[in-house]
Amino acid sequence: MITMIKRVIADLYKNNDMLFYLRTHPEWYKVLNRHPNYYSQFTKEAKEELKLTLNHKLDRFKNQIHLLSLVKEYMNR
Repeated sequence: MITMIKRVIADLYKNNDMLFYLRTHPEWYKVLNRHPNYYSQFTKEAKEELKLTLNHKLDRFKNQIHLLSLVKEYMNR
């Protein structure tokens, strides 16, 4: 149990986004300390809220491509 908690803490300090989410949602401190096996649920929720999922990344990429096409169209006029 203690090694699992240490592993969760080590993973948190490797990923600044997850650490930021933990600091802005302090209720997870207690949950992860008591039940470190909820770490996957924590990361899933954090990625969804911070918009770090693959779908969010694809949407951002699509928006950037759209913006570039608009700029190109504007430059051609």
